[in-house]
Amino acid sequence: MAQLAHELVDAAALWSPTATAVRHGTERISYAGLAGAVAAFGAALAGLGGASGERVALGLPASTAAVVALLGASHAGSASVPLDLRCDAAASLARLRDCGARVLVTDAHGLDALGDVAGSCPALRAIVLHGAGACAPRSTQVPVLAWDSFLASAASSAAPAGGEPGLGALIYGAAADGAGPGERALALSQRNLVAGAASSARCLGIRPGDRVLAALPFASDYGVNILLATLCAGATVVLDTAAASDGLPDPAALARLLERGDITALAALPATWNALAGHDLGRAADCLRYTACAGGGLERDALATLRAALPRTRIHLLYDIGDACRSTSLMPAQLDERPGSIGRALPYSDWLVVRADGRECAPGETGELVRRGALVAPGWWNDPGASSEQFRFLPPGVGLAQRDTGYWPGVSARKDLDGYLYLSEGRNDTITSGGYRISGRELEKIVIGTGLVAEAAAVGVAHPVLGQVIAVLATPPQGARLDSSILFGACRARLPQHMLPAMVDVRRAPLPRARDGQIDRALLAGELAPLFADVAARGAP
Repeated sequence: MAQLAHELVDAAALWSPTATAVRHGTERISYAGLAGAVAAFGAALAGLGGASGERVALGLPASTAAVVALLGASHAGSASVPLDLRCDAAASLARLRDCGARVLVTDAHGLDALGDVAGSCPALRAIVLHGAGACAPRSTQVPVLAWDSFLASAASSAAPAGGEPGLGALIYGAAADGAGPGERALALSQRNLVAGAASSARCLGIRPGDRVLAALPFASDYGVNILLATLCAGATVVLDTAAASDGLPDPAALARLLERGDITALAALPATWNALAGHDLGRAADCLRYTACAGGGLERDALATLRAALPRTRIHLLYDIGDACRSTSLMPAQLDERPGSIGRALPYSDWLVVRADGRECAPGETGELVRRGALVAPGWWNDPGASSEQFRFLPPGVGLAQRDTGYWPGVSARKDLDGYLYLSEGRNDTITSGGYRISGRELEKIVIGTGLVAEAAAVGVAHPVLGQVIAVLATPPQGARLDSSILFGACRARLPQHMLPAMVDVRRAPLPRARDGQIDRALLAGELAPLFADVAARGAP
């Protein structure tokens, strides 16, 4: 059984070497070919003299080269750090510095955008450049190696020693005081990557012969997971310019791809599915076996439209809990039978509802959620304080060894007799906007940290294009006055672009409270729900 991410490809190459692993435009690479390219990349990395566990940053668009680099890092015993191509140069440089990347793999566009990284990233030892058209910045002292010559160096390099499974990837994007303003990285172990691939492959039913269209960026947990899940099953990953856009995929282009009738599976964000519902999917109904809506439920009207257009397609709604991606899965048929449920835990994982004393709650009883199993991450990179809050030992009362670690998102929920979860209103603070997952709780800390407000609430407001947008509601300190434009300016100085609120509302009266004494974010979100209802007609802000 595979213990490292690249071993998923090695295993498939043994029993189906000629099957197509990756399809990108007219390019095809078999499982045997991919295994060979991954091994060459890993050996070339080892030839740079890196130690096990070092970080390899990936600044490539979704492509065969990106797949080779991501898996090649695993082959060398390194951890991959996919960079979000939507970020500006400052944000990318902050992430490179924070993760301590020793190698950067990018292309001409990425290198030109980053400029001189050597002075800002003292740990960086080499840049591997894929494609042509870029030159090394004149002031950089970091060697820039052409992709082909880098791979060729593998012939004279010692093979990677392998070693025990350790750190597998760092995924940036959650809000906290990490790499840059409001950012931190979730550390994923090799165990997380491999078990997550097997979990999604089983949940979705991926099988050899499937052609899975990758419409999720590799910089996200979902993007890496669907890639590895497809390779785990021996299926074909289909990459396309429209599907692998730096931003949200073009729904019209995606619809045209699906209309060809050869794609059997598609995983995409709710905003993409909501937009796809307005397009004619044509022959997709004859070929599309299953879909995955990653990171939340669909709008009811959009879901009804998709179910009517794709009557033979299994639609999986994958929900997040806190910062745990792919927490639960729910089939649309259960929406009417179990209103308000977010489904059941994915395979090889479990969500427990526990009392304050650590004992598991009875069905229907509300308690605190905790995740256990192989999908629990080690914690936050370079943030031991936050890690100790959310990743801590499970109590003995839940039936596991005392030293097992669980993930505690700070969310209340209940579970019915069949294991379906129901979150308490207003307790899941994750906001999904334009493909980014943002912690409302951490965003509130940053707003309060400006010193301008007495209290603040960050809520997600439904948006027909972006899925959700951020609204910040705040009250000024007693006896002080505060203008919303001043608070927005303070936010803009401290937050990256994707975390900026779409609206800031300064209120005189205290923010409403729920029965447990917490700010009633669900009530606030409900009040603001109509604000962006007609954005699709008048254009996104």
